[in-house]
Amino acid sequence: MSTYTKYKQRVCYTIGEAGHDMAYNLMTNYFVIFATTALFAGLKNANQLIALLTGSIVVIRLLEIFFDPIIAGFIDSTSTRFGKFKPWAWGGTMIHALFLIVLYSGFFRFFENNYLLLAISVIVSYALIDLVYTFKDTSFAGMIPALSVNSQERGILNSWARIGAAAGGGDIVPLFMVPVVTFFTFLMTGRHEQGVQGWFWLGLILAIYSALTMTISMTGVKEVDSAIRVNHQKFSFKSVFQSIFQNDQLMWISLTYLVFAIGNVTTKPSIFYVYNYVLDKPAWYWVVGAASTFCGIFSVPLYPILCKWITRKYVYVIAMVAMLLAQLTFVFSGRSLFLAVTATILFFLPQQLIALVTMMVAIDSIEYEQLKHGIRNEAVTVSIHGSLDKIAGALSSGIVGFIVIISGMGGATKAADLTAQNIQTFHLSAFILPSVLMLVSLAIFLWKVTLSEEKHAKIVETLMQKLSDTAGSPVSAGK
Repeated sequence: MSTYTKYKQRVCYTIGEAGHDMAYNLMTNYFVIFATTALFAGLKNANQLIALLTGSIVVIRLLEIFFDPIIAGFIDSTSTRFGKFKPWAWGGTMIHALFLIVLYSGFFRFFENNYLLLAISVIVSYALIDLVYTFKDTSFAGMIPALSVNSQERGILNSWARIGAAAGGGDIVPLFMVPVVTFFTFLMTGRHEQGVQGWFWLGLILAIYSALTMTISMTGVKEVDSAIRVNHQKFSFKSVFQSIFQNDQLMWISLTYLVFAIGNVTTKPSIFYVYNYVLDKPAWYWVVGAASTFCGIFSVPLYPILCKWITRKYVYVIAMVAMLLAQLTFVFSGRSLFLAVTATILFFLPQQLIALVTMMVAIDSIEYEQLKHGIRNEAVTVSIHGSLDKIAGALSSGIVGFIVIISGMGGATKAADLTAQNIQTFHLSAFILPSVLMLVSLAIFLWKVTLSEEKHAKIVETLMQKLSDTAGSPVSAGK
């Protein structure tokens, strides 16, 4: 592959990731805000509708965990002249964008006088859009091992994609969300508020952005034609789950990431309570959005450089040490704004590095499994990472709720309602528990994850030799 082609693929995949990440956040984080603050606002059964919607979303996301590998297995069995993943990634994005426009329109106010029908329509549509997103997410993420079998190039592609997600994805939305919604609401109604009309225009603009970026991406990337990637195995439920559970390196890196993710997503919402109740400075919560965006943009380009110097094993160790320092800084921050901001930056700085290391080990386990058991499932393997995020998110919701209750924040309306004991309890439960989980994650990684870059290179070399011996002539790896 020429240098020009490599850079073209990196840029185009990064552009696609920006819109892809935007669509995800538009479907999850911001849709719940839209539904609770605008769509159901002012309705007499608003609380019941919100409870019904949020409860249904939790159930949908948990059910999705079982279906993710099956959908991935179906994608893995696809073969078209455009490749295995392109049709699903592009087609899924177009359908997903249309669903987003309908959802953010509030169904064009057709059901505003029938609350139950509105809720049912929203829930059914959300279930469908979630299904479509799973197809497009699995296929788009699954393209990484299809664009190169070289571990270093995969790492670079993933790093560039993370920059796209941070710089042009959902993390940047909080910086302009409220002004845009307010502006369009005023333009349509003459009222200075965040109404359904303003949310519709935000949803429309970002849905078009998602569709446009994916179109650019899919015209600029090309799956490699390699004998290694030829999969003669037919799709079956047994083979899908067999390829997951017999791949010991995939299982260990998955457990490593799951334990970390539970601690990580428990900490993220807890930071809101630090600024809102402990410090009594809710206006400073913008620091979280800025840190999440700019720390990602700063740290991600370092990944391939660090891996060349010290390998990804030590990148993971250093990143985890930084995370633990962030947790301890939060514990001892008290009511200090300086320490809270310092801890926030320390917390977000290594996040992308940890995600990249665990994702790259999982992707490299594709060839590991192929050599060990003769099974190659690209989309199935990559889909595991997303499923782990969903499990962690579901579990963390309960943990955060418990922390809020025992800290006395459940009934608090302002910072003055909390005692020194409440704050101490909050700090210990919100940040010490995640620290323990992160230490466990680090221990599992150092003890059980053995698939290094060097080992993966030898695996690819062995596979190519085997395929060459079988074919009777040299076989290209399609780097």
